Amino acid sequence: MIIVSILIYAASFVGLYIVIFFLATFFENRRHLYRPLLQSNYPSVAFLVPCYNEEKTIAKTIKSLLSLDYPKEKLNILVIDDGSQDNSYQIAQQFQKGNPAVRVYRKKDNKGKYTALNHGLQQTKAEFVATLDADSVVSPDVLKIMLPYFSDPNTKAVTSSIKIYQPKGLLRHVQNIEYIFGIALRKVQSFLGSINVTPGPLTIFRREIFAEIGDYRLGHNTEDFEMALRMQTHNFQIENAINAYVYTVAPNRLGALYRQRKRWYQGILRNGWDYRCLFGKKHGNLGLFILPATLLGIIFLLVSSSYFLFRLIKASLVSFSSWRAIGFDFSQINPTWPSWFFVSSRALTLISGFSILLTLILLFITKRISSSSSKFNRGLILTALFYFPIYTACWFGAVYTVLFNRKTNWDKKEKI
Repeated sequence: MIIVSILIYAASFVGLYIVIFFLATFFENRRHLYRPLLQSNYPSVAFLVPCYNEEKTIAKTIKSLLSLDYPKEKLNILVIDDGSQDNSYQIAQQFQKGNPAVRVYRKKDNKGKYTALNHGLQQTKAEFVATLDADSVVSPDVLKIMLPYFSDPNTKAVTSSIKIYQPKGLLRHVQNIEYIFGIALRKVQSFLGSINVTPGPLTIFRREIFAEIGDYRLGHNTEDFEMALRMQTHNFQIENAINAYVYTVAPNRLGALYRQRKRWYQGILRNGWDYRCLFGKKHGNLGLFILPATLLGIIFLLVSSSYFLFRLIKASLVSFSSWRAIGFDFSQINPTWPSWFFVSSRALTLISGFSILLTLILLFITKRISSSSSKFNRGLILTALFYFPIYTACWFGAVYTVLFNRKTNWDKKEKI
């Protein structure tokens, strides 16, 4: 128990340090949050839209791309159907009529998202390649916001800020808060030169990097993690455009959310092991801070939650024995209610409270910057109640998958 207590205190100190560091980095670079919009010299851009059984969303995705504020002659929209078993291909095909920028390709067999992306790469010679999931929609100005970051020749990719599309329901409200916090997190990582994921919901790449480091790989069904880490091994610069918004459909059922996050988290663990060479001072803030902090955070989360679960089960068994001794006559129990006049002054309580306060400050700042939903407060309450148990279960599932070498598939039911 002493070891567990040490780990929990260490986790609290590390968590507080990380929050302070992120806030300090964010404020230090506040004058560099944005870039001027692109006004001329428009380069050619090809959007790769891999699609598998997305008949409910593919039309919205293509319409959002056709509505981009960008010269149409410089824009290509390549939809790659990866062996869909629904009407995705037929729906996408309808957009080819009267829209020369739209091209739809069909692969007979479902071989995975990464193969669809690679098929799209073979069909274009555009200067820049953008990836967009077939369940996401973009804001009209995203290209004019993101492309100026490539004025630096060292920049090889630019990520966007992801929001939840129409956050309704308990789980989507919780994810909405998570995604809002992720907007600030990715920008801070950009300032530190340590972005470790190039999300499927809109990342733009220089076309040349695929010739240098190769096409997409399976990446344990998390090709966006694998690609970012591979780029980092070559010390490629990845930027983030905090005001370039893309909206993605999020799971609205617990089972779907669990399957999605288990896939994501096992991808983090397995890709992290594959690219363990990134740990260390050679790769700057990524190797010295971001990756070690992520690993420590996972360990602390699993240890502390296991300890909490153990204590909960132990207390429950003791209570059950006591109730059984009195024949489950609850009228004989005199509950002792805590006094709210006194606040615990234990170091752990103070550290945790301060960390939560600073996290909320960063969250509210990001909400204001990103002009997020008016239902933010409702989501905040739901997140406080449900985030920890839901995501802890997802991490345990991912660790189990990795330890016992279980396979994961890109499950369409993740979006239900």
